[in-house]
Amino acid sequence: MNGMKFVHEDNIKNKIKTNYNGYRDEFVAFYNDVYMVTRNKLLSLDYAKDNDEVFIEATNLINEYYVELEKFADKYNVSSQSKFRSSFLEEVSNYLFLKNEFIVSGELCIYNKDVYAGMKIGNDLKLNIIKKNVDFCIGKKVSIFVENVEYQIILPIICVEVKTYLDATMFGEVQFSSKLLKSATPNVKTYVLMETNEVGSDKIISARYDKVVNELFVLRKNDTSIISYQVLKDYYEQICIDIKNISIDRGINVPGRLIEVSK
Repeated sequence: MNGMKFVHEDNIKNKIKTNYNGYRDEFVAFYNDVYMVTRNKLLSLDYAKDNDEVFIEATNLINEYYVELEKFADKYNVSSQSKFRSSFLEEVSNYLFLKNEFIVSGELCIYNKDVYAGMKIGNDLKLNIIKKNVDFCIGKKVSIFVENVEYQIILPIICVEVKTYLDATMFGEVQFSSKLLKSATPNVKTYVLMETNEVGSDKIISARYDKVVNELFVLRKNDTSIISYQVLKDYYEQICIDIKNISIDRGINVPGRLIEVSK
């Protein structure tokens, strides 16, 4: 199914395989009775309907699942370092975009590994493709030829970094990553999808002007708040716009705007 991974599912399955903390049976029950039930419900929703009710239902499911995740983690001593909780948000984008018309048709695919981030000449004077792992990417696998040698690359259209929270240090890393991707593929859109924000207002205001990262989507007001359906809907709509605008980038129409043609 594309190059996509359900990373939260893989996390749970790995804990079952390794008998994490001796609770294999408990993880199996959680996987079947909680995770798969939530996942199937989220995948069944028609996000393209463009109405609030769908996103209210989705965020209710997500908020309820987080409650179950946290209860389970507390009861069975699941460490935060094991990414049991944090990996779930990485999967949410899969649920949102699996039914996108461009994904369904195969024109674009979902990836999270080996995204094209440039090329360099090695010490042996051979071309090396720079690849980068991202939390969520919508892109296209293409072939390029350099000196009659074919290289298969995943050309990114949208790249999303997913964070439980974002602080100043993490934001610096995200900006560096975004610069790398945009240097290689100038029209790629880069986003952060996070639960809570801990980046200072001065850095956020600066980011509005340098546009290294296209947008930061914050789902919660604070640690105890529920996820906002409005922000989830905004995130979904923005990426849908970006996908549709790919074709616009190929046309030059006059009279009219030539740079910010999507406005």
